[in-house]
This record gives sequence, structure tokens and C-alpha cells, in this order.
Amino acid sequence: MNDDDWLRDAAIRALEEREDVHTSILAYAEVLVLFYDRETAECEIDAPRAITNLLELVPIVPKEHEDAVLAAAAFLDEYDLTPFDALHAGLVTTGEERVLSTEQDYDTVGLDRTPLVPESSK
Repeated sequence: MNDDDWLRDAAIRALEEREDVHTSILAYAEVLVLFYDRETAECEIDAPRAITNLLELVPIVPKEHEDAVLAAAAFLDEYDLTPFDALHAGLVTTGEERVLSTEQDYDTVGLDRTPLVPESSK
């Protein structure tokens, strides 16, 4: 992704020479962090579209995490969630889960959130 990365040419060559290149959701977490800092970005990026295109080049294993990353990109773009909150929301949305958190941003995206309340508040 970074034009200045010293391994950029090697990575591009590997993508061209191999058909079995894949990654994990963690690599896409790094990409979402790049998309999140819009003030320092060199250009405006459509995160959902960019993630969709990247997934064609470098798929995620396990496959079900691809839907979570796509959802995270949409949450990042539409609701201004942080990259990691967006990923948590993506995993919850694409699975049959609830989130246990104090983070009320999850409510704005329509997730089932179980509020986490400190003992002193009970």
C-alpha cells in the first residue's frame, strides 16, 4: 500500500508470480488504520471500494473474515468508527454475536450491545 515501503516491489512480484498469496484480518486492520487518518492522507479514499479491490488481490483466510472486513470498511466510512471498533462491529455483524462494551458507537450502527458497567456504578 505504501509507495515508500522497501518491500513494495517484492510484494508486487510475489502477487504476480504466485496464486496462493493470502493474509489474515490483521493485515486489513493495518489498511483500515491507513484509511482512518484522513487528515494526513495524500488522497481521498473510498474505503469500502478499496477493500473490495484489495480482497480480489489478497484474500483473507478464513474466508468468513472477508465479510467482516467489508462491513468494517463501511462502518469506518459511514459512521466514522475507529478502525478497531469498525472491525469489532464487522465481526459482530457478520456473525451471530453481541458486543459487550461501554462503547456507545456500536448502538449507532445498530449492533446488539450488552452494556459493560463498572462495579462502582451498580
